[in-house]
Amino acid sequence: MRNWAEARIRGAKYRMAKTARLGGLAVTGLVAVAVGGLALFGQLDDAAMEIRDFAGYRLSGVGFAVRAVDVTGASGADAHAIVVASEVYDGQPIFAVNPDIIRRRVEALPAVRRATVARLLPDRIAIVVETREPYALWQVDGDLRVIDRHGVVLAHADPMNPLPLPLVVAEGANEAVVEIVEALDNYPIVRDRVVGAVRVGERRWNLRLDSGADVKLPEGDVTASIAILARLQAERGVLRLAAESFDLRGEGDLIVRARPDRAQAAGLREREA
Repeated sequence: MRNWAEARIRGAKYRMAKTARLGGLAVTGLVAVAVGGLALFGQLDDAAMEIRDFAGYRLSGVGFAVRAVDVTGASGADAHAIVVASEVYDGQPIFAVNPDIIRRRVEALPAVRRATVARLLPDRIAIVVETREPYALWQVDGDLRVIDRHGVVLAHADPMNPLPLPLVVAEGANEAVVEIVEALDNYPIVRDRVVGAVRVGERRWNLRLDSGADVKLPEGDVTASIAILARLQAERGVLRLAAESFDLRGEGDLIVRARPDRAQAAGLREREA
């Protein structure tokens, strides 16, 4: 009797296992047919999206919904603009937020150089930014613009009330702004007399002095030329001369061109001296 019972039990287990395998195969087949049908009619992505959205909204109902956006690295109006650009809204399912898409939106802002975005479960989005800082004013085509050290335009400046920043002028000046600003910062005795730096032919600089005179710098190492000018100013006060221009484009030479009216008053012909 015991052997008979065990045989019956073994037979029942075998039939159950076989039925389960067949059932699994049937379910798998039905899923495959359903997926194949969706793919055939181009609705597989839509179905996946609906499933994802359904799951996201179900999770948002138990606390996985955006309640705050934390911005680090910016404040005030810039932080507000970053939150607006993210297009994240209160109550949005947090798993529906795509950090990479938000990063691209934020980095498209002129004031943002780099951004990192992350979900902080269950209900916060963190945005960490590196902002572009105003570095100089750039005047071109009659417009005055604020640029960063990489020459990227941050905003239009008020020409009647410009920011206290170095001024560079003409096409290409924004791309070489660091070169001239850093060179002048090394020699305050010259920098304090400069009201603007003009890019000439996108290859060299002229400095406009507060006296109205121009300093013509050569191509190449502008720091060395400004160093020569700073030494002459310190020793002889050369920038106090009533000159039309100071030309440093020669090899180690400084050519001072007198103003025509001063030359005529002295009974001299206009010449380079």
